Amino acid sequence: MKRELALIVLLALMVSGCEQTHYGKEIATIDSLLVELDTVDLMYRRIDTAGMADMSRKFSENLGFVQQTYINRKDTMSQDVALLMSDYRILKKPAKGFKGKYQKAGEELEFTKNQLADLKHDLQNNLLDSNLVEDMLQDELKAVGMLENSVEALKLSTIFTKEKQTEIEPRIDSLIQVLKQDES
Repeated sequence: MKRELALIVLLALMVSGCEQTHYGKEIATIDSLLVELDTVDLMYRRIDTAGMADMSRKFSENLGFVQQTYINRKDTMSQDVALLMSDYRILKKPAKGFKGKYQKAGEELEFTKNQLADLKHDLQNNLLDSNLVEDMLQDELKAVGMLENSVEALKLSTIFTKEKQTEIEPRIDSLIQVLKQDES
């Protein structure tokens, strides 16, 4: 029994010795990129998509109400109201394009994770031509950097839009209340 166990251990060591990769440094880089992607993924999942959707809906409703009220009155806005509405419209743009950008970032995040996992597998099993490895690794480094920038931009856009909304929304709500009172 001991002899059989020793033979199995010897065979296991021989097999593991044959399967050693030539790309230890590259695999370590990929592992580092995967950890970085986990951080990006966490930042991505913490972005308030529901809040942005609610803001976009509210922007549309409020802008529509104010514009329709002035159209119905066949009146022009005062300069103060026009400037306020202009500031408010600026906030609608990031909220409107947010959903598509968010979905695209999610798809890119998943694709990049899969690419790195595939590359790591190929490197662990010495399946790639060594001439291609450095180029492929550089491409993945760029992809992770671009993805990180994209998610960071979404996060910052959300923060900026919410802060500006918090600043402007009370004035818009007051304007709407005044317009509703005037209609009564």
